[in-house]
Amino acid sequence: MNTLQGTIRNGQIVLDAPAKLPEGTRVEVLPMEDAPLALGMREEDWPTTAEGIAELLARMDQVEADWLSPEDNNAWRTALRAEKEFEKAQFGEEAEKLRRMWE
Repeated sequence: MNTLQGTIRNGQIVLDAPAKLPEGTRVEVLPMEDAPLALGMREEDWPTTAEGIAELLARMDQVEADWLSPEDNNAWRTALRAEKEFEKAQFGEEAEKLRRMWE
């Protein structure tokens, strides 16, 4: 039997591909210890509707401030600073693209 892989989302396991198992089949779930830690959301997971954005913001408001370990908090803040610097560096170029679009 092939191994099934997925991700925990909102406390549920979301498989990467549909499982070809009969309904009611019991399974055992083990975390993947050697899987790389991804920071942030994948681009395709970001909501694109007003309702989806509002739901995401509501979920963000429920997150406790101390939910990360000190190491994860430092990694998150480092990634956040890097993203901010990247966006600042790209701002002029993106603004110019928008200006040309509206000419």
